[in-house]
Amino acid sequence: MRCPFLREAQVKFCCASEFKKLIVRSQRDESSERCSSPDYVTCPSAKQHIEDLPSQDHCPFLQESLCQYCSASSVVKYVPYSDPTLTRCGTSSHRYCELLMTMQNPRLLTPHDIIAPEIDSNEDDASGYWLVDGIQTVGWLFYSTNHMWADVDEEGTCHIGIDAFLAKVLGKVDKLTFATPGSEHNPAVSLTAGGVDLQMIFPNKITVSSINAHLRAEPGRIVSDPYTLGWLFEGKSALNAEKPSKSSDGSTIKRGLLNGTRAKSWMQEETRRLTEFVEERSADKLSRGQRLMADGGMFIDNILSCLSQEEILLLYNEFFSPRTGGFADS
Repeated sequence: MRCPFLREAQVKFCCASEFKKLIVRSQRDESSERCSSPDYVTCPSAKQHIEDLPSQDHCPFLQESLCQYCSASSVVKYVPYSDPTLTRCGTSSHRYCELLMTMQNPRLLTPHDIIAPEIDSNEDDASGYWLVDGIQTVGWLFYSTNHMWADVDEEGTCHIGIDAFLAKVLGKVDKLTFATPGSEHNPAVSLTAGGVDLQMIFPNKITVSSINAHLRAEPGRIVSDPYTLGWLFEGKSALNAEKPSKSSDGSTIKRGLLNGTRAKSWMQEETRRLTEFVEERSADKLSRGQRLMADGGMFIDNILSCLSQEEILLLYNEFFSPRTGGFADS
């Protein structure tokens, strides 16, 4: 699967020039240009180098190459062609290109305003997605129990991020720091929210090929668009990276994770548990003489702003720490 905006072009350039400028090849231009005729000898750039070269009917410094470019970009940049599968544009990873997502949907839907269709006829179909108490749950993603997700394609390439449940809890992220020690590891990121640093670690090891560096400048994306612009890591399982022919389905990345209706049921249970957690904290405050509104409903966005640092750490340990992520089984 390749990006629909990926295009190829035959370009030409001058090896003798101080500046390398790629020009798309055109039959119409070749009939009148100096480089493709014996008149190349009058070119100032070629004159410096042709003393020892035999006379030719075209410039010996005129080179051609096959390049790729993005037709959706406002500024065309030609990239020398090699193997399209080595770039994001030539694989299913192009789905996480910000430009492509903007072209397909100028108003990127957030987990709080998307209206999910009812899937009653075939709820076991992992291609569905649901709103679980207002939290978007995507059936084709694989969720870890510490609220991270993995999207694995047929070649075993995966993208990893945090889910909409954690995004709702955070509400706002002040700072984001990637931790990438070595090539094969459990992808980890530090999120600063509510004055506390929360370490999010994916339970299965992968070989990270790239990170979403835009999040360093705009950490809010991880909350507003956790399944799209807020992705964190791209990579493959260590086995796939060393031996692409082995375990190409990314089974090692999916190990111990939940998807489809299992993920939906788990998300329902998690929202119930967190609502109870908040109610218990509220009851403790009430017993200390603080006046609180009646309970009911579910937890609000940015619940961290209503909790003390001690309570935030308790919440993290209960729902988001590596201990809850299934590390013992991986």
